[in-house]
Amino acid sequence: QQSTLHTSQPQQFSTQRLRHHKAILMDHRTMKTNCKATIRGGLPACCIAAMLLMHTSPPFAAAADVSEQQPFLGRYEPDTNVDDVAALDLDQRSIVARLASGTFTGLREAEAVYSKGRFSTDSESSRTIQSLSTRAEEELDVSSTYQTFVKYYGNPDYADQWIQASFDGTSTSLDNGNADFSNFGLEGRVAAIRWGTALLNVWMHVVGCLEKAATNCLTSADNEEEVADWDTAVAFYTGSEARADGNGGHFIYTLAQVECEKFGTCKKGDMAPINIDIFDLFNDGKAHLQQGNCDDVAEKASEIKALVTVPLIQGAMRAMYALDVSGDYQETTQGQGAAFAAAILPLVDECNEGNANIIHNDLAPGKTLGGSFEVIKAAFERSYDCLGITCNDVGGIINLRGNGYLTGAEACDNAQPVESDTDYDDQFDNDNYVSSPSKPQSSPSKPQQSDSSNGSGGGDGMNAAIAALLSGLVFGIFGLVGGAAITLAYMSKKNKKDEKEFVTSSDPKDVADRNIWAEDFKESKIDVDDKSFS
Repeated sequence: QQSTLHTSQPQQFSTQRLRHHKAILMDHRTMKTNCKATIRGGLPACCIAAMLLMHTSPPFAAAADVSEQQPFLGRYEPDTNVDDVAALDLDQRSIVARLASGTFTGLREAEAVYSKGRFSTDSESSRTIQSLSTRAEEELDVSSTYQTFVKYYGNPDYADQWIQASFDGTSTSLDNGNADFSNFGLEGRVAAIRWGTALLNVWMHVVGCLEKAATNCLTSADNEEEVADWDTAVAFYTGSEARADGNGGHFIYTLAQVECEKFGTCKKGDMAPINIDIFDLFNDGKAHLQQGNCDDVAEKASEIKALVTVPLIQGAMRAMYALDVSGDYQETTQGQGAAFAAAILPLVDECNEGNANIIHNDLAPGKTLGGSFEVIKAAFERSYDCLGITCNDVGGIINLRGNGYLTGAEACDNAQPVESDTDYDDQFDNDNYVSSPSKPQSSPSKPQQSDSSNGSGGGDGMNAAIAALLSGLVFGIFGLVGGAAITLAYMSKKNKKDEKEFVTSSDPKDVADRNIWAEDFKESKIDVDDKSFS
């Protein structure tokens, strides 16, 4: 019956679509169960993440009939049916739904989805997020970027080894860029998995399929298979649930939308400039393929590769800022930083080995607490030219007033942020955001004055005054205790961290921005879940 809500031809309601509906409903039940258990277990952040995924993914919205190939975001119309590829983003969503429980049971359930899949139901390919890595040597052998990663890590299934070590809490055994997840508890491992699956496994197939199409174009008779590879890359980039404004979605397109707002390169709700450029290049590249202009195809693939590195750099820098400047030592933040770094290290290493070593030494599991945002930022910026991107592409970390950058996190070359018309103080008050429990006010609300016309006697006024006095005293004590705790935490941070040259501004506005931004980053895993890119 539900099929009639989403197709004008319910008689075409396929067996595959029925499987999709059933699996989606099971995911929602899982998220609801995890949310209830999470509340009892005292982990509201994971609960919120699950609710957001449920909220942004209506139960029947993603199960499009496989016989009807729709344009991606109204900007790219594939010539081949790649619905099954796009549906793999639902596996990503399913993994995150299970990780959201914050339990070892949820971890193992997520591992089962990672290895066995749920939504990409092509029986011939049996494609799973894990298989994107374990089959990469066969499928992406002609991709120069894939070979760069294999050369750096020393193993063709480097991504799967990294993710499996995250699941198991062990260390990788790679030639470079090793990660020891025994340094993390469950929280850090969960964060590494939920980001690493998309950044390591999926990202490579976006670039790899484009380069495969460009390379094979030189020897193909009609480029029919190469057009199919190109369409596949677009499906991996976008997924099945992405929307133009960045709400919904689980793959790289949505990540680019999230980071665009955070780095001041687009207004909230607008399509990121790099996404606009990428889709233009997708269309140009396919046109050249169909015309047999192989050199032009290779050029477009190279330009897309450069642009899709931008959100990887932004995510790594934003995590390091939270850890170093804002003092956010959550394992969630550390896990995010480790995943973003792992996804970009081989590309930076190809440009300059020293810069890659700096990034790895500051963002690998167990090393982030001694890292330096200033050093990481400089290492990335030295790599921009080699990576084919600019300071304007990356931007800087925006303040929450939306009118400038945070001190020390400005874009290079004096690049300026896009002027925002959004009140950033209320940026999360929308249908896609579930806020965390409100903080206690630093000072109590002013008590309402007694209205003499309401018939209350002088005794009521005295009682109100006494109550107000007691409330002020209680809140004052809490304020003193809180202030002392913050002071001790700050002193501990200063004692633990090496002295750095990076000195942040003491301007009250800048200090306020940093504090607000720190709170924002603590919820960034939720903000990203808000966009369904967890």
